[in-house]
Amino acid sequence: MTVRQAFTAMEFPQEPAMESSVNSAYNQQFLDAAVGHIQVAFDSALTFVTVDIDRRRLESLRRHVLPGKMLRTRLGLALSPQGSGDQDAIARACAATELIHTATLYHDDVIDGATLRRQQPTLWQEVGQTGAILLGDLFFSSAVELLLDGADLNQARLFVARVKEVCATETIHEMVFQGRTVDAETCIAIARGKTGALFAFVAECCAKDVTMAKAMAEAGYRVGTAYQLADDLLDEIGVEQLAGKTLGTDRKRRKFTLAQQIGSSDNTVLTEINRLCGSAIELLRPWPLYADRLDSYITTDLAPAWGMHLQPAG
Repeated sequence: MTVRQAFTAMEFPQEPAMESSVNSAYNQQFLDAAVGHIQVAFDSALTFVTVDIDRRRLESLRRHVLPGKMLRTRLGLALSPQGSGDQDAIARACAATELIHTATLYHDDVIDGATLRRQQPTLWQEVGQTGAILLGDLFFSSAVELLLDGADLNQARLFVARVKEVCATETIHEMVFQGRTVDAETCIAIARGKTGALFAFVAECCAKDVTMAKAMAEAGYRVGTAYQLADDLLDEIGVEQLAGKTLGTDRKRRKFTLAQQIGSSDNTVLTEINRLCGSAIELLRPWPLYADRLDSYITTDLAPAWGMHLQPAG
């Protein structure tokens, strides 16, 4: 079995349950709240730069800021069942992570010279490399502002710490490990820092107490790490037309990942992804409802997000 065949054949233990109409309405309300926060942040941020930009150009820029799969937000939704806490605060935290994620994509696409993102030309091709970097910086600050407007300073401090972790890990990957073959443990640590950190932030925001917060954060780290390992595998063996983004940039730029460490018939990455997802669920077993909801999130949101892009062409 090839890596691609194995990857798309991955199985998870729980089938998603049918949602009631009440839950479905709540889910949509939560997602709408997160997107609403993102749109408000976009409008506020671009107030500084759109005085002389016509409406068509503004709407084109809006297309680049609207979130894609919203996996971090959907994790927040999964871990904040109806009636469990301040849903708007959690939706606001999710929106902030989506803004940071989008800003990092603006920067990454410039660094990588990527021309395709979410089935569309990348932002830098429209506004230039400098423009894309500056807009990314603007949305970084907008994300922090969004959380500060929520008046929870502890949450804002945690957010800044997680964003700093993302930036520090990306810097280390670029400036320390570029061009070097590194061991599996280091590859996983890089994936954890660059992607797991924002998943951890969202998960921790959904906790009810200190003990739960620690478990939730670690579960978020593991799920986010699994997703990054899957994305690294996508970059190595995926099909651009299906992925909707430029692939092969890690190898081209000599940034070593776990996916490059294995042969095409090996399942090391798949095994690690399954281990991380399974252990994340086990961390939440003291809170059965949350463990089950994380299981469902992995099955219905994460697995399709990575599997659909790795189907063989033709």
